Parts: sequence; structure tokens; C-alpha cells
Amino acid sequence: MATPAMETAEPVFDMAGEGAPELSEAEKQLLREELTKTEDEIATLKQVLLARQKHAAELKRKLGLNPLVELTNDINKGLKVVTDSEAFQKTQEVASATADSVKEKWNGMRNSSLFKSFESKLGSAYNNAKMAASTSIDHLSGAARGPSAANTPAEESMPLPK
Repeated sequence: MATPAMETAEPVFDMAGEGAPELSEAEKQLLREELTKTEDEIATLKQVLLARQKHAAELKRKLGLNPLVELTNDINKGLKVVTDSEAFQKTQEVASATADSVKEKWNGMRNSSLFKSFESKLGSAYNNAKMAASTSIDHLSGAARGPSAANTPAEESMPLPK
């Protein structure tokens, strides 16, 4: 259903693609002249913009600014904006509180008797494995030298297995 304002308004252009709206030759000529002026202004503005961009590039070169420096500066500015934001500050507070809580729990666990018992058992298992590997390597190196070679100091100081 069309509104009354829509029924009385004349279309600016034909939506069906049948052609341009009905204009007199004088109106068409004025529009062509305005189009030409607008296109000339656009071309002039493009030339001015290009000249200004070249001038800016020359100034940057003289100042020692290169794309990498500009990118670094832009990233630093963006990072500062993010870190100064209220959301970042709140997130940082929550993360800090969580880290403190985890540290407390970890230290509490490390001081528990269960952890200390496990730590000592693991340490002794490690030492036993290291000693067994050392003995095995010494035995292999002695076998490679042959039966006439003298015992190594490591073999002499080793206790006999039970």
C-alpha cells in the first residue's frame, strides 16, 4: 500500500531502466556542464592529493621515518590504548588475583607431607636409576677393553650387589 506522499512524488530517475527522466535540452546541457566541472575538480583534487603524498613521503624520508618505524609506532600507540582501557585494567586485576590464588595453592601443596614424601621417593628413584646406568656403562666399557685391563676406580669403589 503506497503512502500519499509517495503517490504524488515524481521519481528522480526511472527504476525500470527505460531511460533518463524527461528533461528539456537546456536542463540536459546544464547537467552536462556541471558534470564536466565536477569531473575536472575531481581530477584536480587527485593531482593535489598525489603532490601532497609525495611531499609527505619526502618529509618522512628526511626525518628518517620508514614504514617499519611507522608500523612500530602505530602498534605501540594501539597497545597503549588497549592497556589503558578500563576492560584491560579489570581483566588484569582478575588475572593477577587468580595467579596469586594459584601460587598460594601451589605453595600449600609443596609444603604438604604427601608432596614431600613423593619428592623424596622420586629423588631416590632417580639416584638409583642414575647409579644403575653408571654401573652398566662402566661394565660395558670394561668389557670392551678386554679381560686383561685393570679394574677402573669406579668398579673398585662400587659395593657388591646383595
